[in-house]
Amino acid sequence: MERLEQGDPHVLGRYRVLARIGAGATATVYLGRSPGGRAVAVKVPHADLADQPGFRARFRREVWATMAVGGPHGPPVLDASLTSTPPWMATEFLPAVSLRDAVARHGPLPADALRRLAAGLAESLAAVHRAGIVHLDVKPANVLLTADGPRLIDFGIAAGARATGLAGSSGFMSPEQMAGTPGPPSDVYALGSTLAHARGQPGRDAELDAVIADCRHPDAATRPTAAELTARLAALAPAAPPLAAGWLPPSIMAAIDAEASAAANPPAPPRAALSRRLLVGAGASALVLGGATALDWLVDRPGAVPRPAPSRPPGGTGPAAAPTGTPPASSARPVLVQFEVTGDGPLVSLAYAVNGRFTTLHDVPLTWRKSVPIARRQGRVDWRLRLTAPTPAVRCQVRVDGAEQWHGPHPIRPLIGPTPYPMDVSGSVAFRDPSPSLLPRVGAVDEEGLTP
Repeated sequence: MERLEQGDPHVLGRYRVLARIGAGATATVYLGRSPGGRAVAVKVPHADLADQPGFRARFRREVWATMAVGGPHGPPVLDASLTSTPPWMATEFLPAVSLRDAVARHGPLPADALRRLAAGLAESLAAVHRAGIVHLDVKPANVLLTADGPRLIDFGIAAGARATGLAGSSGFMSPEQMAGTPGPPSDVYALGSTLAHARGQPGRDAELDAVIADCRHPDAATRPTAAELTARLAALAPAAPPLAAGWLPPSIMAAIDAEASAAANPPAPPRAALSRRLLVGAGASALVLGGATALDWLVDRPGAVPRPAPSRPPGGTGPAAAPTGTPPASSARPVLVQFEVTGDGPLVSLAYAVNGRFTTLHDVPLTWRKSVPIARRQGRVDWRLRLTAPTPAVRCQVRVDGAEQWHGPHPIRPLIGPTPYPMDVSGSVAFRDPSPSLLPRVGAVDEEGLTP
């Protein structure tokens, strides 16, 4: 985590930019904070690339691809702006170290951690390929090691399964990718090369050595698919400790903890930058008071349900009274979160989360419904619904304690040709007597990208 530099943004959409996480050849990733205090990673392409013809279309594809495979396989997309200058994408911040840095600083992974890495990455690639996407740049720098498993990142050159053209990173590209005709087997080859990098010298684990050799076979037709690898590696998993027991060496787990601590206590900006930020905030407030604003994060989000002003007893003191006709809520009665998806199915994939706990399903027949009870004493529920559908004829509905939070059709067109349709909506509800109130945070992808 590094201090912001001169020229770095201090606000992107509704997120305050606090520090630099890292920079690569195409983009810079910043640590951001939402108005509610949530840590996010905001990816901003370099200005010279953002001005190139066709770049925004490629960045839109990257956002869609990241959405399609996020959750347990990659950082979930929370927000994005594809039409702003600069464009940006915000994902959940994951305390992690890259596999490249872990190996460089701590040496090759031990055999049990290597098996967990292989199983997790194979499962991630299987999800990527089910979504009709080829990553095209699987390598140690694009693998994050987190406390609960590996995650794939950077879908900047991901494309449809029939993608052509030379793209990738030297040392991890398959022969057919070097020839300009990549496909899903190219990702499997890159997976084998990535595991070989993490393994170091062969000979410690004969079974995993065989898996790596099969992945790196020169003939694409003879390589196992990612789905086949997932099943094959599952048989090796019993030899590895459960993730809850700590799947990485202590030195790498300590580095991950340090990243979490750095995000909670980012480096303070230079005084000059802090002064500029205060001046920008004061100017923005003046614009708001004048009835207009130049900052996206100060604008009410489209689709947000306004919160009614609470009424108070005569004299203006005491707690707010319940809206007329609303029965008082019982603290003993749980809050029910209800999901419903209807339309043409089955869904390619579906994931739902309540208070951060994700459940992922595949080949889901429609109509699909799920109810999740939440203890009212928790005072709040964060919900999320992510899916990939075969057609746009899909409608979703989410209710919390009987109040509708989301109801709408599938919002976007396919990425390329027959590519499935991804969707991601989320919200947050605080429980207040006598009824919950919606906190404005509903995001979805439309034809121009995520709603601002």
